[in-house]
Amino acid sequence: MREPAIPLMNWRRLVSSLVLAMALATPSAAQVALPAASSPEARLAAVTRLGLAETSGTLFENVVTLLAKRFVDVDFRTKQLPALADTYRPRAEAAGTLAEQRAVVQEMLSHIPSTHLGLLSRYAHRTLMADLLQVPYPSFGFQAIGAGPHLYAGMVLQGGPAARAGLLPGDRLVTIDGVPVQESPRLDWRTDDAFIGDERDPSVQYVVAAAGDRIALRVERRPGEFVNISIAAEEYTPFDAAETSVRVVRSGGQSVGYLQFWYVHVQGVPDLITRALEGRLKNVDALVLDLRGRGGSATEVTRIVQVVEGYQKRTGHPVVALADRQSRSGKDVLLYEFKQRGVRIVGEASAGAVIPASFGDVGHDSVLMFPTTRLPTYTDVLELKPVQPDVSVERSGVFAAGRDAIFEAGIAEALRLAAARQREGATRTPPVS
Repeated sequence: MREPAIPLMNWRRLVSSLVLAMALATPSAAQVALPAASSPEARLAAVTRLGLAETSGTLFENVVTLLAKRFVDVDFRTKQLPALADTYRPRAEAAGTLAEQRAVVQEMLSHIPSTHLGLLSRYAHRTLMADLLQVPYPSFGFQAIGAGPHLYAGMVLQGGPAARAGLLPGDRLVTIDGVPVQESPRLDWRTDDAFIGDERDPSVQYVVAAAGDRIALRVERRPGEFVNISIAAEEYTPFDAAETSVRVVRSGGQSVGYLQFWYVHVQGVPDLITRALEGRLKNVDALVLDLRGRGGSATEVTRIVQVVEGYQKRTGHPVVALADRQSRSGKDVLLYEFKQRGVRIVGEASAGAVIPASFGDVGHDSVLMFPTTRLPTYTDVLELKPVQPDVSVERSGVFAAGRDAIFEAGIAEALRLAAARQREGATRTPPVS
């Protein structure tokens, strides 16, 4: 039975609670509702100004104190957190380095049943916010994704520096500037959730870049096939990649429009979809929206749903959405609402990460991401309850050599639906004049 969709008239009240969520959100909705005239840099400065802070003790104690004060689950923080902290405190006190103490904190956080919970570097926090606000910063245009003992190239931005240099999604990262990738100072901390296991929420790490930087990568494209790649850092954003992603795929007389947005940015995605549908994708027979690759701001979810629903009603063309285990937060909500409106979901189950997160300064160049409130309705429906695909396809992963199984299956499903629609139209009895 089809679950009832939440009326769009209630969305503004609901999404104002979600704020920015990707694996992230800001401490208050007021930080999102910045004046439209403010510069991107001013907006970034506002959302990275942490209103929550606990910096007087060690990293471990600061994290415990902030959780004890503000963690969303009052019952957990008062009855279970003290014992959990006592279990890990001796190891934290014995830690000889900050990295060792971070590892203890991350392990402790993995026992708290919630998403949007993790320890980020200040670099990662600022970069995540810059991505959502479309503020340019030096980037190599890819991230390091975990796959068992390996790290491979993921989120290779279309048209970005890594893609133009020849890096392919799935390339196993061997060395950066001659240093084993796991030991490279270029590799930032993990930005994924602590509670969800790596099999469902693989590690995601930025490769740190500054203006003028260049890195020498050695990758393994297929088992035993090694490639050397040089990548120069550029100011290239995921929104630039979303604009570059727009294209038409043709097969057997049918055409499918395709667009991917890596994040649900604070603004711009509904307008991007509208421009594409009125431009390059105007005459396609079906539409594929790629929602893989993290989450974003829920403040634009209402408009995105309205644009897609309007397209469905106006054209009658089928719409397919691609998802994987990293489709989270605002994208969890989008997938849920799309499914209620007959959009076919192809790929993997989503992350099931729909609880608003805040950020707190815990000192030691560290930012604690953690939930302080629940999102009405959606947290109950989706938190730790992934949206399931209609057509199940596993991501290609390491050694993919650029092959994209979910994309291929999504295009095939869109073509199938478009052909079925044409057959149905051809067999209808014409009206009697």
